Amino acid sequence: MPTFDAELWIHVTVGGTTWSTSIFPDTKRGAYLLPVKKDVRRREGLEVGDRLSVALELV
Repeated sequence: MPTFDAELWIHVTVGGTTWSTSIFPDTKRGAYLLPVKKDVRRREGLEVGDRLSVALELV
C-alpha cells in the first residue's frame, strides 16, 4: 500500500470547470481528499453528497 504523507499539487476538472489546487492525504482512509471550492460547486450545480467524475493532472 502506498504511503499518504504529502499533499499533491494538481489541476482538476469537474464538468466544464478546471482549477489548480492540492489534494491532501487522509491516513485513516488511505486516500487523498479533494476540496472542491464553493465557486466550483455553484457553477457545476453540486450539492453535498453528490457523486461526480473528476479529471486530475499532477503538476
